[in-house]
Amino acid sequence: MLAGVEREDLDLGEGTTVEQLSGILKGKYPNLPLEKRKTYFMIDNQVATRNHALAERDQVQVFQLLAGG
Repeated sequence: MLAGVEREDLDLGEGTTVEQLSGILKGKYPNLPLEKRKTYFMIDNQVATRNHALAERDQVQVFQLLAGG
């Protein structure tokens, strides 16, 4: 829980994209690392592209890739 919350409901405008949501989250949680190459968004349990337009009641999960070896 890098943002300090497990869940948050957001009221976004119709057609808001995942990329725009990323910007909203960056503004709300400035310490949250949302690097494009390391952050993945899942919409209703399916990986989404950053140009994916969100629909009402979509459930979004944000995942960070971890380095390993």
